[in-house]
Amino acid sequence: MSGLIFTGLFLKACEDNPASSNEIGEHAPAVGYNLYMGDEILLSFFRGEFDFDPDGQFPELIQDGTLVLNQSNTSVNSIDNLRIRWVDRNEVIFDLAEYGEESGGTAGMPGEYNLQFVFVGESGGTQPEEDHPVSFIYDKEISTWTFDIQMIQSGTTSVRFNLYHIDHPDYEPAPLPIQVEM
Repeated sequence: MSGLIFTGLFLKACEDNPASSNEIGEHAPAVGYNLYMGDEILLSFFRGEFDFDPDGQFPELIQDGTLVLNQSNTSVNSIDNLRIRWVDRNEVIFDLAEYGEESGGTAGMPGEYNLQFVFVGESGGTQPEEDHPVSFIYDKEISTWTFDIQMIQSGTTSVRFNLYHIDHPDYEPAPLPIQVEM
C-alpha cells in the first residue's frame, strides 16, 4: 500500500515539472540549458537531445556523445568556471531573478533556486557522489550558476544538472555522460 501512495505522490510531483506540463505557474520555464566554457557553448541540451560543441571550439573534450576529461585537456585535473544558462521552450535564455517578478510570483527571490548535481547509474537510479570519477564544486550562495568539475579517478559516470527550486527540482534533464582518463 505504501508503494501506491509513493507512486501517487511521485506522479503528482512530476505534473509540476515544466518539461512535462503546460502549467508553469511559479515554476521556472526551463526545458533545456546551455553549458558554457568561457563565452563559448560547450554543449546544449534541448528537446531531449544534446548538441555537443556546436561551434567546434572544444573537439578535445567531446568524443562520441561523451564529455571526456583527461590531463591533456584540463588544467590541474579540473575544468574551472563552467556556466549553465537555462532556456525556455522557445530556446531563449532567461534570468531566474527576472522570471519571478514577471510571473507575479516569488520564483526569483535569492536562494530559492540552485543547481543540483545528480549522479545516475546505468539502471537509471541515483548514486552517491563518492562512487564517481568527478566531483562538482559549486557555491549555492552565488547566483552566477558557475561551477568547476574536478577529476578524482579514471572511470565513467553520468550526471544530471537539475534546476532545483526550494525543496524540489523544477527541471530534470537527461544525464550527461562523462569519461575521465587519468
